[in-house]
Amino acid sequence: MEYNTTEEKLILPEYGRNIQKMANYLFKIEDRDKRTRAAHELVAVMGSLSPLPNQKDIKDFRQKLWDHLAYITEYKLDIDYPFPINSQANISKSDR
Repeated sequence: MEYNTTEEKLILPEYGRNIQKMANYLFKIEDRDKRTRAAHELVAVMGSLSPLPNQKDIKDFRQKLWDHLAYITEYKLDIDYPFPINSQANISKSDR
């Protein structure tokens, strides 16, 4: 049986452990195009998990989701991002 206490710390806890596991799985996909498509699917799931439904109407909501994916993957994910990614310093607790 797998327990949460034995696993690594969550980077962005509001998305949960499964999103973090899916983000980590992206590193195992060797083909860049497939990895990029999988990242788009993951961002779509992250958007559906947003606690505030009115956030989806915000202009840069998608940008924030991509920034969060980059943050979760420690900016090491090699994909074609649809937006320029903000650096680590620009992710604040208010974005989380």
